[in-house]
Amino acid sequence: MPGRGGGTTPGHGGTMQRLSWRALIELFLKGWADDHPGLRPATTKHYREQLETRLAAFAADRGIASVQDFTCEHVREFVTWLDEYMTRRGPISQRGKQMALNSAKMLLRWCYREGLLPEDISRSVKGYRLNQEWKPQATRSDDLDALLAAFNAGTATGIRNIAMVYLMALCGLRVSEVCGLNAADLSPREGRVTVRSETSRGSRVRRVDLPSVIRDGRLMTRPEVAEVLTAWLAVRARSFPEFDDDDPLFVGLEPGRASVGREEQEEDGVSGAGRRMTVDGVRLMLRRAARRAGIDPKLVTPNRLRHHFGLSATAAGVDQSALMDAMGHKSPLMTMRYAVVNDEDRRRQFARADIAGGLRFPNAQRQRLPTRDDVEETLEEETSLSEIARKLFARD
Repeated sequence: MPGRGGGTTPGHGGTMQRLSWRALIELFLKGWADDHPGLRPATTKHYREQLETRLAAFAADRGIASVQDFTCEHVREFVTWLDEYMTRRGPISQRGKQMALNSAKMLLRWCYREGLLPEDISRSVKGYRLNQEWKPQATRSDDLDALLAAFNAGTATGIRNIAMVYLMALCGLRVSEVCGLNAADLSPREGRVTVRSETSRGSRVRRVDLPSVIRDGRLMTRPEVAEVLTAWLAVRARSFPEFDDDDPLFVGLEPGRASVGREEQEEDGVSGAGRRMTVDGVRLMLRRAARRAGIDPKLVTPNRLRHHFGLSATAAGVDQSALMDAMGHKSPLMTMRYAVVNDEDRRRQFARADIAGGLRFPNAQRQRLPTRDDVEETLEEETSLSEIARKLFARD
């Protein structure tokens, strides 16, 4: 049968083409990208790293020259090998082992479909058994407050960074999901954000409620969250008038611009005006903010911010199925692990019921938030950023 990338790979009954592991990985990633046109380069890079540093390293360790020499027994050995594998930082996390195995199984399934393997040996291992003792490691409420206070809300960069932290810590978005948002994915009128992701099985979409509170019997987006998101929309529209709804929501700001001072340059984390924020850029921004706040940067990582939401929602009594949908978990077992907040100490640290308001009262009436037309109309007036935010969002 025809192979990817210009070569030929005869079918199961013929002589199969033998490729080096590096060449095979590149061929697989090219074929995968062709099948998923919307695949982000960062996703391709992630899988390349997983396959080269895990599966290819295991094959080299075992002297397996090509995929044709790979057997069902090797797949099972790979799981054991992951348990013993050490990186410069130490052993691989349980989640990292699952990701490594998933990447390997995707490659092996593709090899079978392309005729490089006579059988689908990826089925020999159903999945990596995650450590049942694993517990979410979340940012504490006081550390989150200190982190937010480290951003200068009077600057464009500070407003953008606060908005991203809100989406991770108060909505449970992954850092890659925050960076992948476009302006059209934020729906102020509905009080929701649409998260889109590409997987090996196609596109996945989920809609997450913005943090809400009950005011006068109505469910409304928390005022501070609505103001920050609206203010960032105003900054984005004014700084990049050529941007449309299909352009990135969170972008870098030009460090050399006169309106951006030295403090904003330190907060930015990326260079280049109008370029989509990157995962590395967000991590760098969080590390710098943590140091300014006097917090250990390891306590306010993107994952810990996301876990803060999961623990807070569980402490607030959110239904587990609703939380599973909000966090985008594939398995309810992942969501159930946030039940550790039954511990009284953790409840005091994470019991922020207002975070999960939108999940608890999905049918309540929502307050109308500014539309894009409102933003454009307000931007025609020469006024300060705080005044723009106040005009675009009217408090009760």
